[in-house]
Amino acid sequence: MTRYFFQITNGAPHDDDVGEELQDDHAAWVCAKRLARDIEDSLHPNGNWQVEVHDASGPVCVLRIQSKMLR
Repeated sequence: MTRYFFQITNGAPHDDDVGEELQDDHAAWVCAKRLARDIEDSLHPNGNWQVEVHDASGPVCVLRIQSKMLR
C-alpha cells in the first residue's frame, strides 16, 4: 500500500501532512473524486479549487474545479 497526500487549494493551500494509505493510483483518483464532491458545497461563484494528489514519488493526478457566473 502507498501513502497518498491530498493538497487542496482554494486561494490558499491546505496541506495534507497525514495522507491516506491506498491500494494504488486508481484508488487515489477515486478518493480525489469523492473529495471533489465534498468540496462542491463550499464552491462559490467565480471560485477555483484544485485537489492535487501525490505520493513519495511526486504528483499522481490533479482535479481542477472552476466556476463562473455568466449572469
